[in-house]
Amino acid sequence: MAKGDTFQDEIFRYEDAYSGREIIRLTDYFGHSNHMYFTDPCWYNEGKSFIFTSDRGGKSNLYGYNLDTFTITQLTDLERSGAARPGGCYSKTNNAHYYWWNRQIIELNMDTLAERVVYEAPEDMEPTGRPGANADGTYICTRLAKKADEGKAKISFAYSSFRDQFYAKPFSQILRIEIATGKVEPIHEDYCYITHENCSPKLPDIMTFCHEGPWHLVEQRIWGLNIQTGETWKIRPQEGQGIAVGHEYWFEDGETIGYHGFPRDRNGDHIYGHIKWDNSDHVEVSFPYRSTHFCSQNEKLIAGDGSPAAVFSHQGEAQPFIQLFNWDGEKYAGPRVLAYHRSTFNDQHAHCHPRFTPDGKYVMYASDLTKYANIYLVEVGNIDELPFLSKGMSPQHT
Repeated sequence: MAKGDTFQDEIFRYEDAYSGREIIRLTDYFGHSNHMYFTDPCWYNEGKSFIFTSDRGGKSNLYGYNLDTFTITQLTDLERSGAARPGGCYSKTNNAHYYWWNRQIIELNMDTLAERVVYEAPEDMEPTGRPGANADGTYICTRLAKKADEGKAKISFAYSSFRDQFYAKPFSQILRIEIATGKVEPIHEDYCYITHENCSPKLPDIMTFCHEGPWHLVEQRIWGLNIQTGETWKIRPQEGQGIAVGHEYWFEDGETIGYHGFPRDRNGDHIYGHIKWDNSDHVEVSFPYRSTHFCSQNEKLIAGDGSPAAVFSHQGEAQPFIQLFNWDGEKYAGPRVLAYHRSTFNDQHAHCHPRFTPDGKYVMYASDLTKYANIYLVEVGNIDELPFLSKGMSPQHT
């Protein structure tokens, strides 16, 4: 297998036992396959194709998937680098995909599959961020964090350093890198655990980032940043409200940010909200439902991924379903069950990270219910035909 090779995985179609919808398994290989993180742009070819990560032939590489033909194209030919797996963000303006590999940001031209190095991180800084291009394709914005002292050997697993990073407050930088020249400028620095840097898909000078950590301990999660001036501001200020928020994402309008949250003391209903980047047009409602992640193109219809197939005691009852919630003008109705994902959430490749296709007709998600993570597609269809989630639907896994 090499860059430019095209092939097809066996397509498997089946009827979901709970919703009756047809589920299409798009990938099938003895290795994990998953699409990009739900906030990271991945659709290209006028929305007919998406970029995904897959472990094949003992290596992790980027691939393109054409939904019209169910054809897979290998986009990179990377040598194995420990447990690293490539990800990154697609730029529609540049028709290029940007990803970190071995401390370098690589530009992948989607027309020719040619690659070039845009930037290389200094040895004393760890490239921990996603390299996202701004709306006009001029800059990449990403983050670095000061390398931590290794200390004694520790085994690494999903979120194994999450709390440590929060309390360590590492020196962190958000960089603005000129794509044409590689010229780099730090535009924000802080002693803080910073993640989730996301450029607006419409406003070239605006991006968001977050102060990361256990949500109930983070004082202020969502921040705005002007990449030209370095100005920062709180988005959805949290002072004195006792509400933890997170998993912020841009609506397709490029101006509105969706998020969800819950009381810091975990007593009471969860909330869902959306707000403009300048804190105008704020809407926040009680949301007595739970999902690990939510996604939407706007405020009208939200998809959530429920819970892992098996949950910790504080997570309540397992609800391993792709769920839909529609806005009725006053509240979100639902949840309607779209698909039984039964994923373990055992690291990022097995997080469902549901996302709508650009035409809004399907939801794509990842699941490792068949041992290896694969990518699935399910039609939204008529929402009123879908069953409401009920206690009787709680599946027994053992």
